[in-house]
Amino acid sequence: MARKKKRKFSWFWWVLFLILLGGAIWFNRAYFMTRDINYTAAQSGTITHERKIPAIFANQEQPVAAPISGTIQFVGNDGQRFRRGETVATVQQNGTKQGLAAAMGGLFFHQTDGLETIITSDSIMSMDLEKLVTQTSKVKIPGQTVQAGEIVGKMVNNLLPTMAFLQLQSIDNLTVGKTLRLITGNQTMDAVIMRKSEKPMGVIVQFPHYVDGSASERKQEITWSYAPQTSGVLVPKSALWKQGEEIGLFVVNDGVVHFKKVKVLDENDQQACVDSLPVGIPVVTNPRDGLEGLIAK
Repeated sequence: MARKKKRKFSWFWWVLFLILLGGAIWFNRAYFMTRDINYTAAQSGTITHERKIPAIFANQEQPVAAPISGTIQFVGNDGQRFRRGETVATVQQNGTKQGLAAAMGGLFFHQTDGLETIITSDSIMSMDLEKLVTQTSKVKIPGQTVQAGEIVGKMVNNLLPTMAFLQLQSIDNLTVGKTLRLITGNQTMDAVIMRKSEKPMGVIVQFPHYVDGSASERKQEITWSYAPQTSGVLVPKSALWKQGEEIGLFVVNDGVVHFKKVKVLDENDQQACVDSLPVGIPVVTNPRDGLEGLIAK
């Protein structure tokens, strides 16, 4: 009889312990649910769609050779414009000075890469593009003393539009005559597709004018803006949450977490632009089930 009472007494304490434990967990569930929630404030900004791509530029260029051996003296600054027939440099030897005249109008650069007569705005349209991408430049800047016949610079016709071969991962949906929005340095231009290539993959484009820096650095990485940008209220893309058929965000309003349905206007890999959301409102960046109604910490 005593053993039965002891067993009932033991079961009573176990049941009481479980009830108390369950109650503690229930009343502290908000703490466990919210302690690892991350928040950020919604910000105003712009969604961009940009991709870095390799470019090989082509201009009308003409190498300039020293007429005699001697000490060279350049006229003006590197990249300065000269008219045809103007003196771009002089070479002096034993008191004899001979000038180098510009054979065409344009910008005179002291630096050459050995590709001036190979990759030009005329030749690039008919070039074997597999050979084009394997061409290596040999950048050369003349010293104070030069030899007769040595290339000491180049003239670049900056009145003609620059051409370029753009290496792309895909040319789907790209057609001859279509324009691409390209960014080189601080210049943003719409270039026209002149030729497509599957091997190597890419397109030849013509810019609306001469591209600054294309003659001094033939191979560059430029930016392709492949889709229009969208301005508005931005949140991290990780903050988007699907609840049933609705897309929305968990936001904090009056200290309480609530799900808010939004319309995604645009997105990229990192951010999303949404409507019906005030700037500055806290947004949960790692959403999950069970957040509705929790007290924000």
